Amino acid sequence: MDSASIIAAVTGVTKRWTKQRKAEERDASRTVRRGEAMIRSCRVTLKDASFDAIPEAYRKASSDGRLPAHARQIMYAARGAIQERTGERLDDRYFTQSLLPEYLRVYRAKTADWDVVFDARGHFCEPHTGRVVPLGTLEVRAHLHSQRSAQQSESRVVTRTLFPTRGPEHRYGAVLFIEKEGFLPIFERAQLAKRYDVAIMSTKGISVVAARQLVDELCGKHQIPLLVLHDLDKAGFSILGTLRRDTARYKFRNKFDVVDLGLRLSDVEEHGLDAEDFYLKAKRTSVRSNLLRNGATAEEADFICNGQRVELNAFGSAELIAWIESKLAAHGIRKVVPDTAALEQAYRRAVHDEYVSRRVADLNREAAQFAAEATIPKSLTAKVRTALTQAPADAWDIAVRRTAGRYVARTLERNKSKNDDNKQQGEVNDNI
Repeated sequence: MDSASIIAAVTGVTKRWTKQRKAEERDASRTVRRGEAMIRSCRVTLKDASFDAIPEAYRKASSDGRLPAHARQIMYAARGAIQERTGERLDDRYFTQSLLPEYLRVYRAKTADWDVVFDARGHFCEPHTGRVVPLGTLEVRAHLHSQRSAQQSESRVVTRTLFPTRGPEHRYGAVLFIEKEGFLPIFERAQLAKRYDVAIMSTKGISVVAARQLVDELCGKHQIPLLVLHDLDKAGFSILGTLRRDTARYKFRNKFDVVDLGLRLSDVEEHGLDAEDFYLKAKRTSVRSNLLRNGATAEEADFICNGQRVELNAFGSAELIAWIESKLAAHGIRKVVPDTAALEQAYRRAVHDEYVSRRVADLNREAAQFAAEATIPKSLTAKVRTALTQAPADAWDIAVRRTAGRYVARTLERNKSKNDDNKQQGEVNDNI
């Protein structure tokens, strides 16, 4: 019998057995897959566990809603329950930057009275005044409150060089936004903000809600432009997009001009900036669509989708400043000069301060002579010890100042009485 006949005979005998065995294997695999599916359906996701835990975590972190609750406080309060239910480690950034904001968005009505605050992820700096506002929820809230409240009365000091301002009015004519924090020392050294009267806002990547809320009020209510500097990449155009339109996390209340200063592909070519390769993680079609939606040209979208990007860091410091200055000049950004009424008010204020300053100089010389001629009590040590016994929380120099204050008051009163007597005697002599 040849080999083919042997194979045919064996196959014929085992055919029914093979069919049965394969059927059993299929049934077994179906059973396993069914079990796996049941296990997956019973497994709680991080999102589901977080959404279940957040209400109680907020209640705990906010002391039953009596105080603001920081996003990380809520995360700590919820973390134990979430990890126990899911068996997974909870990443704090994922919770505070994604899960919690999504919960607040989905349950907007339910959380309307919640006071959740997030970390500062950037800074807002005014020119000339020295005011710096961290871009966190509470800090921006406090700054905006100071803008809305009535002008606070200034305490009279010897030197007040700047006219008192609150916000953009009479102080700056634009807000310059840059997606990086590291350039602020360069801008400060170049005095960019002071020379062009612009406020500078810097963030770590995508602008947080607090940053958008700040420019919404400052730029929108005062009708000054927001000038945006960003990298030539997907993230850079996304940053530009979130400042131009509403998103799920923030809806703008005011309309204002958002000017894209770049970095654009034309800038890269003009200045010969080096591009770097990067790996495109998402689908090319979705990335391209996102880029076009956020203001990129078709050529720029192709450049980025082909795995190329250019950062603002490609500029040297001097070249960066020169490039920004050319952009500011092209968009008509110049020094702020207030209207006539404000100038006249500032002039009268300056005259007042200069008058006080010169009179105070004379008064300081008179006070120095008065102090040099003062009689020091022989019992000064005893007086200080007695004062500290009566007020043990005071420092010794507070006791000295109080003793000196009593001496000055008595001396001035005695001199005043003597001058009044001399004046009266003079009037008598005039009448004789």
